[in-house]
Amino acid sequence: MKDILEEQCHRLSELEKQVLSLLAKENDSVNLAKLLENGKIPSSNLLNALQSLSRRCLIKKQANFYTLPPVLKEYIKTL
Repeated sequence: MKDILEEQCHRLSELEKQVLSLLAKENDSVNLAKLLENGKIPSSNLLNALQSLSRRCLIKKQANFYTLPPVLKEYIKTL
């Protein structure tokens, strides 16, 4: 499983990695406003990264909240 996660993460842009890192630090789902205040990422770039990560099924979106699957969260924390 680690090899698969590593392969997927190597394909990501630096911005997408930043977003995953922000989400990995959160214990609960977070909304866009919280992501914007926690990171130094412009809103349009953040939205594009979230959409890309969602299309790749690397993040979960429910209503206006985003979270990482537990396995991915643990992997990101070890990087």
